[in-house]
Amino acid sequence: MTISSKTIHNALRACALTALVGLGAVTSPVLAQSPGFGFGGDFDDYDDDYLFPERILCMTERQMRQAIADRGYSNVTLNVPHNKRVQARGTMNGTVYLIKFNYCSDRIEDRDALRAAQ
Repeated sequence: MTISSKTIHNALRACALTALVGLGAVTSPVLAQSPGFGFGGDFDDYDDDYLFPERILCMTERQMRQAIADRGYSNVTLNVPHNKRVQARGTMNGTVYLIKFNYCSDRIEDRDALRAAQ
């Protein structure tokens, strides 16, 4: 079986075309960027959390327990902080409460009575 030079030529052209298309797909995102130096685009397009990230913990655990105790609760225990909030348990007037506390805004957002204190 012999391969003609025309078949080889067509195969090479197909490979070259495939390589060019592939190269164009890789470089097209770079070409889509606006030329220039600096931040590029409007400054308002950037997310404030990216430019000015919040502190991971707005209050320490001690400060959280103290802030809840300052509102009249005793025997304050904390759960794991999550999404600027922590679940706490505290006793007030003979009742144990489950407290949802926002440790960045220093607010009690919700509380539920669990049981009578022992």
